[in-house]
Amino acid sequence: MKIRLFTIPYSGSSASIYLRWNRLLPDQIQVVPLELPGRGKRFGSKLCDSMPELIEDLYSHIQDQLDGQPYAIFGHSLGGLVAYELCVKLMEHEHNLPMHLFLSGCNPPHLRYGEKNLHTLPDAIFLEEIVKLGGTTKELQVNPEIMRVFVPIIKSDYRIYELYAGKGKVVQLPIDFSVLAGKNDPLMPMGNGIEWESYTKSSFRFIQMEGGHFFIHDQLDTVINAVESALIVHK
Repeated sequence: MKIRLFTIPYSGSSASIYLRWNRLLPDQIQVVPLELPGRGKRFGSKLCDSMPELIEDLYSHIQDQLDGQPYAIFGHSLGGLVAYELCVKLMEHEHNLPMHLFLSGCNPPHLRYGEKNLHTLPDAIFLEEIVKLGGTTKELQVNPEIMRVFVPIIKSDYRIYELYAGKGKVVQLPIDFSVLAGKNDPLMPMGNGIEWESYTKSSFRFIQMEGGHFFIHDQLDTVINAVESALIVHK
């Protein structure tokens, strides 16, 4: 029986960032990218304003796909926090839970990076700030058309993060955790990543990755190996 791997993208991105994964992972693992509202195949749909609204949206899309087949969830950055909160929602509604949760490049809910609420800034200044943080590329600043489409999406994502992070409760899950952390990630220090251990009642793996916040792309082979080694032993 195949293991489904539901994947959740980071701020400003779409499900397409995971399209290569099906070719890289073994046949036993089927990648199922989850699309957030307002981007990719769901472009034009209403963007969410809060974490509870986003979780409710994803829950409505995933619950019909939980048919008893084993599955796992992977999320990077904001996507990692969304993955965790989605699991809390699934537990509250007594669904079968994932066999593994991959939390990549994200601080646990009781911590956050930065004190500013960047989503309240004017668009141009907002984009300058997230480029400084390593949250996106400088090319976007000189492409007005991409800015017009991209900025409302990533601002919505930052609003969700900034109104949520640092206030989340520790809800322990009976799920195996793998936390992936970039050694030079300015947004998620190593010490913060280790604190995810208090959120699981099951096994905990902490995996240090070379690179910064976007090691998910720069070290893709290593990320794929971490996913495969966690899931195939459970088949």
